Parts: sequence; C-alpha cells; structure tokens
Amino acid sequence: MADLPSDKVDEAKQVFDVFDKKYEGKVDAFYIGDMLRSLGLYPTQAECEKRGQTKKTGEKTIKVEEFLPIYSEFYKMPAKNFGTYEDFMEGLKLFDKESNGLMSLAELTQVLVAMAEKLEPRVVEEILRSTNTKDDAEGMFNYETFVRALLQGPFPNEST
Repeated sequence: MADLPSDKVDEAKQVFDVFDKKYEGKVDAFYIGDMLRSLGLYPTQAECEKRGQTKKTGEKTIKVEEFLPIYSEFYKMPAKNFGTYEDFMEGLKLFDKESNGLMSLAELTQVLVAMAEKLEPRVVEEILRSTNTKDDAEGMFNYETFVRALLQGPFPNEST
C-alpha cells in the first residue's frame, strides 16, 4: 500500500488514528504536516500545502488512503531536502555580525516569526524552551549549540 514497507504503513495508520479526533476515518487536512512530523519527517509548510494541507482547520478532510501516498513521497525524499546541520549553520552565520559564533536571540525570534516559513510566537518559545536556548546578559546566544540541540529532536535521550 502506497509503496511503503508494511511497518511504515502500520506506523502511518497509527499516527493517522491519533489525529482522527472524531473516529470517523478522516483527519482535517490542516494536520498533514503535523502527521508527517510525528512520523519523523521534516517537511515545510509550503511542501505540505502543495500536497493538500489547508491553511485553516475545517476546510477539508482526508482519509488514510489519501495520506499514505503523501507520506510515501516524503519518506522517500533524501534527508538533504529537509535541512542539514551545515544548512542551518550557513543561514545563521549571516546574523553573526562579529563572526564569534553568537547572534541575538531577539533577532532569531524575529526571523522565525516574520520570514519565509513563519512560525507562531508560541511555537518559537516552545522550540527555544525544548532546546534550552537562553540569551546571555547582552541578549546573545551560541547558535551552534542551538542547531545541535534542534537537530537532536525533542527527545534526544530516547532510543529508537
């Protein structure tokens, strides 16, 4: 089914069932990206919207049979498409005005909230909290430490 290994199909169905809040065999298309992220993938909002994710809840629902081909497509993509350590470091170096490995936490927050893949301020706060990112007395933080923590995921000590 959907050209995936059977264990991945089962995993995708389990995640789909979690998001099926009304137990009707349907999930709001707004949650396509969230389901993919729950499966360990990291698509952008734009990539998800190209594949049917809606901008608001309540606009459209999908069935598991519609979700599996979307998951399969992202599952087969090379990891490079999802951003690497080098990609993050290269992007954040643009904000390192003194080339000392530090950047302003306020500037990072502004970039994440206002540019390209805009994040809600509460999501940025959650990311900073989960990566234990805090600024120093001058409002700066080490972005390499942040990137390493970010790429470890929300449960770095959990064995897979």
